[in-house]
Amino acid sequence: MGLIAPRDQAKSLKKGALLMSEEINNQEPGMLPVFTMKTQKQLNVTAKEGSKPNFVLDPETYYCPWYHPGHNFHWIPIFNHSQPRIPIEARWLEGKAFEVVVEGKTAVWYHHRPERLKQAISKAQPGDIKATVGRPWIFISTGDGAYAFNCDEEPIKDCPTKNDSEVSKNE
Repeated sequence: MGLIAPRDQAKSLKKGALLMSEEINNQEPGMLPVFTMKTQKQLNVTAKEGSKPNFVLDPETYYCPWYHPGHNFHWIPIFNHSQPRIPIEARWLEGKAFEVVVEGKTAVWYHHRPERLKQAISKAQPGDIKATVGRPWIFISTGDGAYAFNCDEEPIKDCPTKNDSEVSKNE
């Protein structure tokens, strides 16, 4: 059994915690980034009010264990290296290839899940497709966050299946 604080002491503790909170963050509640590796989506959870997605991609049914360029993202690069993001244009070419226009320059990027990226591009609003400056990383905004696509500037090989023991992009 623990000690119970007197009523006045509890009020004092609450007031002190509130003051510390205001000193540390004297701004409106901001966005808290959350990344789900299952859907490869970076979510924005607002402390003040919720938001609903403009669209949702089909559920992930594809297994790929790789975190190489052109494959899956891990949360560490998403949080540490994915800013700033700038608007781009993107369209599917063929296979795993996508033509992207970044700051007026055209390039071809590759992604292991072309159908998923095509679906996201087709559902996106103008201006909602962005890339990380200096990296072939595409983020497609959905209103409640953004789907993240880790692309590669070089053609990529097929992903291993669950039964493959292969864990490296390079043979």
